[in-house]
Amino acid sequence: MIMRNRFNEEIIGSQAESDVYQPLALENIDQIRKKKLIFFVPAYQRGYRWRPNEIEVLIDDLERFRSEEDKKGEKDRCPFYCMQAVVVKNCDTARNLEVIDGQQRLTTMLILLQALYVSKNLDTMKLLYKVPYQQSILENNLFTINYETRTLSTEWLSEITHAYIADTCNGNKNESSKLKDKNSDYFHFVDAFEKAMEIFNTWDDEDRFHLSSMLNKRTRFIWYNISLADSSDSNVDIFDRINATKIELNNAELIKALFLQGDHFGSETHLRDQMAIDWDRIEKQLQNPSFWGFVYSTRHPYRYQTHIEYLFDLIKHKTSEERDNYYYTFNKYNQGYPREVDKRMDYVNTCWKEVQDMMLTLEEWYNDRICYHYIGYLLEYGIELENDNEISIPYLITMLTGVSKTKRADKLKELVKHSLKNVKPDKLFHGQSGNYVTQVLFLLNIQSEQNRISDTARFSFSSYKEIKEGIGWNEEHVASNSDYTPKFEDREGLAYAILEYFTGVKKNEDITEYKTEVQKQYPSDKETKDLCEKVLEFFDIKNNDEDMKKMSSTYFDIIDYFDQQKEDTFKDDAQVGRSTRREKDFIWNFALLNGTTNKSYGNDIYPLKRKRIMSDEYYIYTPVCTRAMFEKAYSHKLSNMMVWGRTDAKDYWDYICECLKDFLPIGFKLPFIY
Repeated sequence: MIMRNRFNEEIIGSQAESDVYQPLALENIDQIRKKKLIFFVPAYQRGYRWRPNEIEVLIDDLERFRSEEDKKGEKDRCPFYCMQAVVVKNCDTARNLEVIDGQQRLTTMLILLQALYVSKNLDTMKLLYKVPYQQSILENNLFTINYETRTLSTEWLSEITHAYIADTCNGNKNESSKLKDKNSDYFHFVDAFEKAMEIFNTWDDEDRFHLSSMLNKRTRFIWYNISLADSSDSNVDIFDRINATKIELNNAELIKALFLQGDHFGSETHLRDQMAIDWDRIEKQLQNPSFWGFVYSTRHPYRYQTHIEYLFDLIKHKTSEERDNYYYTFNKYNQGYPREVDKRMDYVNTCWKEVQDMMLTLEEWYNDRICYHYIGYLLEYGIELENDNEISIPYLITMLTGVSKTKRADKLKELVKHSLKNVKPDKLFHGQSGNYVTQVLFLLNIQSEQNRISDTARFSFSSYKEIKEGIGWNEEHVASNSDYTPKFEDREGLAYAILEYFTGVKKNEDITEYKTEVQKQYPSDKETKDLCEKVLEFFDIKNNDEDMKKMSSTYFDIIDYFDQQKEDTFKDDAQVGRSTRREKDFIWNFALLNGTTNKSYGNDIYPLKRKRIMSDEYYIYTPVCTRAMFEKAYSHKLSNMMVWGRTDAKDYWDYICECLKDFLPIGFKLPFIY
């Protein structure tokens, strides 16, 4: 069977097994040379700029890598040195490639390969230095780089080689100096070549052979061909983004290139295809917002575009300490990659099975309501039993593997209870260190969903985390916080909200028309009507002390108006241990509210909050317990739906204690006298 590439060109021999026709691969120089690739560098890219010290650092790094890895046993040896990305695009044939990024690295490889060749054959070349330079002075089968604004690589490489040989024979640097004066590119070509020759001339043939082998066979580029990937951007746009460090090939993409190399699978290409299919299935499931919201912890130090990278990081235990080591996870897999070709498939299969096993476990947890709710909570607030380390997925896998379903639930409940070990009633006041109010309210919403009869009742971790990482969650007073003083910029918003509550008239940009309609709808009782008249004056106040005092006075009159309807009021001097605290600041007067809602009307009076939270549910996620509080679902006596009083708060506290009884200490009670 004749194999052909996407240009209908016949592929023969080793080319058929190569990954050059894959969008992402790890290519070594030997493969590039065998394919006789011709690179084209467009004008928008800058010229060659490597300095001699960079040449020296690269050579030292290559030698150090070779020396250190060769000392290791075959099992522990890293099979190749990984250079950074070369990003290309197909031109008219598969062998003609436009370089979008990486021409500096490709050019440097040409210079090093030619310098090794010259260093090895210098004595012979000296005898021929008077012969006009020609292509035969170059090492055989070098790849070619064509530049839109410069000469062919075969020309300048021949020029700098001939100049070096002539200068060596003449004992000066006249020819090289002439080349350096031609332009900036030649200046850097000559400098780089001379530094390489300076180093290689001190080596013996064995050292040169080892580095030549290292460059050709054990040094690989991260090869990215955008013609074979999904990309609609122009080459210039891609080049600009790469060089502005706005995009990088991530660890998952590099691991995929490592795992799916053709030489692992031989004739069993169906195994490679199946791995690619399984990879895509896992990524698709991880991209599901509901699933991702469950498995991904907001405490995790890294964010991901390719979500499967999260699993690789977990398996290789990447922590915040490796934040500066971007390719930590890929390097871990790369270091374990076998040198022997016949062992690579087993290595890849073993690594891939770890990913598949973890994914199967996560899917099993996701489909089990108890696991879903308690593990989802633990990934946000859990701590290990043995120490205070944050709970992770690998920790939970180790703990729950081989455990029956019943015992698994017991272990998870034990971990949830352990996470609350420092929570005491006197620490459940707003503003105290530890952020325990939010933690308890978070668990309360989860457990409330778990307690429902319906098998489909599930807490939305995805919605919760989306808000947490975006606008954020706030601990919101249910009964109004009397410490709040309205600001001048709040006046119109307050006026519209209060007047709509009392009169039913909605906002109108025509203030004159709006005022007329409000006055027509004034309530019949004098007290309420007087309040409406005072509020209507908010539209006319000025930003001065006198008017602001007047607005504040009216606002507190409104609070008093509703407080008068309460059967009991919160105390401002509750005795808690040796100090006094406001009962309004205790957890029994708090709900979780998204940051936008809280900012817009978090300090409104209870009936206005209630009305808006009920309507906002259609536009933004509201936790089930927040809605239930404003529906007074926890209150045993519904004497007045327009106020939240001390009795309502006590009933809510009793619900918290009952709902979370499996996790709270025995005797968990109010920290003050009710």
